Amino acid sequence: MKKRTTTVRALIDPKRKDNVGKILRRMGINHSEAINIFYSLIKEYKGFPFDLKLPDEINDREPNPELMNILKTSIRKNYRLGELLAK
Repeated sequence: MKKRTTTVRALIDPKRKDNVGKILRRMGINHSEAINIFYSLIKEYKGFPFDLKLPDEINDREPNPELMNILKTSIRKNYRLGELLAK
């Protein structure tokens, strides 16, 4: 019988994990579900589902509002796709 799941391990800053965990809970998903969605999107896009590039300016105090809007829009657009692909 084939194993249906496997373990992925990652070292993450504890504060980042806690902050992201709060966001995921508000979205109604846990860390494992988020990772499954992310992996499904990587498979679908054959790479990251977004462009990776350095910002023009780095502001350590607050996230860039424009970037946050882009990410929120991307999450809304890809949530349903990720949910379907994760099944």
